[in-house]
Amino acid sequence: MDSPQRYFAYGSNMATTQMRERCPSAANPLPAVLADHDWLINDRGVATIEPAAGRSVHGVVWELAVCDLVALDRFEGAPRRYARTTVTVTTAAGAVEAEVYVDLRVEPGPARPAYLEGIIAAAAEHALPDRWQQSLARWGLPFPTQLDEPVSPAPATLAELLRRPGVCEEVMLRSAFGFMAIHGGALEAMTDVIARRAADAAGASCYAVIHPDAERHHLSSTLFRPAESEALAGFLEHVEVVVSVHGYGRRGRWTQMLAGGTNRDLAIHVAAHVAAALPGYDIVTDLDAIPSALRGMRVDNPVNLPSAGGVQLELPPRVRGQSPRSPLPGHDGLSPVTHDLIGALAAAAASWPLGD
Repeated sequence: MDSPQRYFAYGSNMATTQMRERCPSAANPLPAVLADHDWLINDRGVATIEPAAGRSVHGVVWELAVCDLVALDRFEGAPRRYARTTVTVTTAAGAVEAEVYVDLRVEPGPARPAYLEGIIAAAAEHALPDRWQQSLARWGLPFPTQLDEPVSPAPATLAELLRRPGVCEEVMLRSAFGFMAIHGGALEAMTDVIARRAADAAGASCYAVIHPDAERHHLSSTLFRPAESEALAGFLEHVEVVVSVHGYGRRGRWTQMLAGGTNRDLAIHVAAHVAAALPGYDIVTDLDAIPSALRGMRVDNPVNLPSAGGVQLELPPRVRGQSPRSPLPGHDGLSPVTHDLIGALAAAAASWPLGD
């Protein structure tokens, strides 16, 4: 084959069977890495890539005849669905230029039926790194829009919620700086872990409500009334300030953390520590830039009941390690970004001046 064209496949076209059907000339597949890009399933249910400093995409470089590259344009719907461009990838033989197809729609979504399984099988066929195969498999977990809706009636009060099977409170009283996670457990996943570990590291106090898998009802924060829980009342009386850790997910805000609550000095203090520890993520302190439902400014919100108020910290799934785009867990079981967030929150708590 004279002057072959190189093509970098990162999705279903990694599979030898599919490529030989689409492009009979396809030959010499080599594992390759595209630096400073991230991989995702978009809201069309197909794979694409986008620039992302420090991230890498694993795939396969094929050699194709020019006529087969033209045929591949047709299969990929270029330029309407995918745009074809040129990138530099690294193989065991060194750096090479290759054509790649990119869908510019990068809003994440669930994969089409059976699509992801084929990609994972192709990654295994070419012996791509185990951790890359693990990262692909995470896209098979239920997407937030696919979670089952609760089937039982919603609780109307904190007292009623606490009577639900498997719902429990955790409280630890230490310093006058507090962390809360009132929607912890299976509801806003990892918020209780983040609050607990940050409190442990800083010697701070902590209060959490843990929801089991079967309890998916979200009781409004303003209905967490201290009169209905001795543990909550005792915690709020003990602490001077609090950071209440919440989870949220909204289109276009997958890398944004939101710092609401009435103690704006504390919000700025926490934001400075978090921003320094999590490059590539934004933490928003401008209340006008935070959706009104996520600002945590109501006086009956428990985050504002300590004597000096507090900060309602809303975390997207990616920061909580709950997104397939979160870095894979390290030895401590945490995604590195979650680990770094916990350290930043602990540092903010330890350096905050408390009253006598």
